[in-house]
Amino acid sequence: MNFQGQIISHALVDRVINSIPFRTHGIHGLPHWLRVERNGLNLAAEEGGDFDVVSLFALFHDSRRVNDDADPEHGSRGARLAVRLRDAGFFDLTDEQLELLVYACENHTEETYCDHPTVACCWDADRLDLTRIGVDPDPNMLNTATARQVALQLNASANHE
Repeated sequence: MNFQGQIISHALVDRVINSIPFRTHGIHGLPHWLRVERNGLNLAAEEGGDFDVVSLFALFHDSRRVNDDADPEHGSRGARLAVRLRDAGFFDLTDEQLELLVYACENHTEETYCDHPTVACCWDADRLDLTRIGVDPDPNMLNTATARQVALQLNASANHE
């Protein structure tokens, strides 16, 4: 299982995983991160999101969770890790891209809507993976037309099983 985005090196993934306070196999772990990246890159291709920010969001957004339950500060901790690793040279982003990544990570559980296409793709990519816990994504809680269409298709196929 590898990330698709070229901005994510093996050294970066190793650094994130080796310093993880929780495990990488829970419902918010590595398999989830990879699905969020796949969803996000597909959305970004349709909606004009920034591929690098979307890939990095997938890696960092849940990387600092301390559990799979309530952990309201996990997004902020993930954002701080992203800033530290960017500053240490693990990946290159402009300051504007980093601001988007930080905002997306910090707010992905507290806010629902964002007009910025990159942040919208990040949040929708995460919400489309709610199926992992048996929850159908609510099209009304998604930002992009593409994600709403995917959610409607997921919900329709789930209702026919």
